[in-house]
This record gives sequence, structure tokens and C-alpha cells, in this order.
Amino acid sequence: MRNEPPNLFYRGSSMKGTFKPGDRLSIEKIPFGQIRKGDLIIFRKTLNDQAEFVVHRVKRITSKGLVTRGDNCHFNDKTKVTEHGIVGRVTGYDRNAKKFSAGNGLRGRLRAIRLHFQLHLRRLARLMLRKPYRALKRSGIVSRIWEPAISGILFQTPNGPLIKYINRDRVVANHWIEQNTWQCRRPYDLIVFKNSWFCG
Repeated sequence: MRNEPPNLFYRGSSMKGTFKPGDRLSIEKIPFGQIRKGDLIIFRKTLNDQAEFVVHRVKRITSKGLVTRGDNCHFNDKTKVTEHGIVGRVTGYDRNAKKFSAGNGLRGRLRAIRLHFQLHLRRLARLMLRKPYRALKRSGIVSRIWEPAISGILFQTPNGPLIKYINRDRVVANHWIEQNTWQCRRPYDLIVFKNSWFCG
């Protein structure tokens, strides 16, 4: 149907901790007046003249619309959701052939509070550990005691040759050769400067 989302599969990261990409969402139609704080709703958002569908949780209900926020977002959405934009409420999801409840209402609010608290704790920890981490990186100590088995694969891309470095089936670094640009995943960046063959 024209007014329905193109599919019911979640993608993105704004609801990390609640949904994973590929989760199949179950959506029910619900009158606007029955939506509660803590409910997971799917709504239309227009971006560059194109409608996209967003799944976020209702934080507050105001006379001008719903204030929403993703469970993995630091801040509330800037635009309030009106009755016209609502597609429905998420009641559950399927993951790996298993069904789960979405957690709405009070249960959803408590879940969001926990996830937002964890998000702020991680942010605080990153701020506090930034200087010690940089000092550890400059020291080169880690590269003397940790030598992970890493292999590189060369790809030809529209932006030129790219080497992907892999450890245990996981991409840990990317090197765009022509631009000499590196992107390393932590904690692999701790061995970056001592192992020029890896992230030099």
C-alpha cells in the first residue's frame, strides 16, 4: 500500500540496544490519542523531498505533537511527530526466527532510561579516558606485547585502491592508498604507528 513503509525491516543505529539491522518489525495501526509515553512508533519523515520511515520512542506528548528519541541517541528529535506522520506502533520484532515483544508504555520508558544512562556513561568514559588512551598510543607499549594475526585484502574502488585489514573475520582497519588515509578500529589503533605494514 502507498501509505505503508516499503518494508518492515529495521536498519540504522538510532535504536541500537533495542533493535538490530535486519529485525523484522510488527506494526499495528493505533489511534493517535492512544499513543503513550514509552511507545515505539514508526513515522514518516521528509528529507530532501523524500519520505523515509523512522522508528523512535515517544518521550513526551504535547499539544503540538509527539516528542521522540532513539534509544541510542543523545538528544530528542528536533521535529515533533504529528498525527499525519504516524504509521503505527511497533508491537514486536522477529530476530533469527524468534519473536520478541517491543516493550511499550512504562516498560519502554524504563528501557529507554537505562539505555540513555548507558549512552551517557560511555560518553563520559570516552571523555575521561581520551588523554590516557592517547598517551598509551604514543608510548608504543601495546605493540610490544600484542601482535594480532592480521591479513590485508586489496580492493579496487571508485576512489582508488583500498586495503582492508582483517583480524578474526572482522575488518579492523582501512587504508586508502592514493590518499594515504587510514581508518582504524579501537584498540587496533594502539599498534598503528609501530607496525607500518598494518596502519603506518
